[in-house]
Amino acid sequence: MQSPIEDLIHGGNKKKKGVVSFDQMKVISSKVEKHSPSILMVTSVPAGKSVAMIAAELAAAIALQERKVLLVEGDMNKPMLHEWFHMEQPAEKHQDPLTTVFSTFVPRLDVLLSPHSIDQKPLDIWLSPSFKQHVESWNKIYDRVIFSAPSLSSGVEAELIAEGCKEALLVVRRNKDKLEEIKKASAKLEMAGCRVIGVVYQQ
Repeated sequence: MQSPIEDLIHGGNKKKKGVVSFDQMKVISSKVEKHSPSILMVTSVPAGKSVAMIAAELAAAIALQERKVLLVEGDMNKPMLHEWFHMEQPAEKHQDPLTTVFSTFVPRLDVLLSPHSIDQKPLDIWLSPSFKQHVESWNKIYDRVIFSAPSLSSGVEAELIAEGCKEALLVVRRNKDKLEEIKKASAKLEMAGCRVIGVVYQQ
């Protein structure tokens, strides 16, 4: 059984699609590449599975443009990336959760998965000095680092991740998220030094 990402890339089951079509994601990724962000996060105003899927689609689309990409699971409370790539969550509890990097079926695309259980709280991980050290290290190895982040309404974790990123894509529910909420979310990212370079609308 193929994963949703494989279906999108290889044009598999037409009834099984991601949040946006892969052709649309290729357009979005080309616009992202014009900004040349080395470290990018994907987040949303409300919580939802779509952020992980969009981040995975974006990472795959950029990797297919001959870029070496690392996709990071930023939502450690509700990890989803392993499902989109049909991978097992790492079992290591005592290992540094920011070192569990695996190759995917997409050439040049690696993914950092969240272990089943971790000794630290996610909040402490993003506050730790090692977070910025890891980001600096990834930035030297990969052309692009993409975080699949928690929603901005779920707490301060997304804002802490934003401090390690340069730019962001904001996922917005069409006709559901209010303009005031979107502006507040954008302001939070800007305050963290993370510029919003685009919005992805989900139905």
